[in-house]
Amino acid sequence: MNTSRKGDETEALVLAELMRLGLSVSVPFGDSDRYDLIVDDGDRLHRVQCKTGSWVNGTVRFNLYSSTVGSDGRVDVPYSADQIDAYAVHSRETGDAYWVPVTETGDGEMRLRVDDPQPKAPLSRVNWASEFLVERYFGGRPSRDR
Repeated sequence: MNTSRKGDETEALVLAELMRLGLSVSVPFGDSDRYDLIVDDGDRLHRVQCKTGSWVNGTVRFNLYSSTVGSDGRVDVPYSADQIDAYAVHSRETGDAYWVPVTETGDGEMRLRVDDPQPKAPLSRVNWASEFLVERYFGGRPSRDR
């Protein structure tokens, strides 16, 4: 599956999960915005960048940037809090969607740990996937009747 098709599938799966939780979701017209979706939780609007998570050593890994290929080769452009409010990450391996506020990310990539880490790994640096589940973030909100 090409990367564009994979991204479209991820957006659709994330959109379905957000709607299942009773949220209103809008899709911006065109593809010139840095965000893929706008999520209305009843209190505020969230600009969301959807990412397809890849399975790496018991973690769901995703990039914190977009990549384009031009005449000078590949260019990676990071996202900022001025452009998006959160990443919505879907993992085919876990079947789950994760909500990661941009304020809780760094640079390059992020990994959400699903499996227990190696015994000597520093647990203070682990981002547990279960703490970022979309359902956990929005699950306590009342469902909308539309």
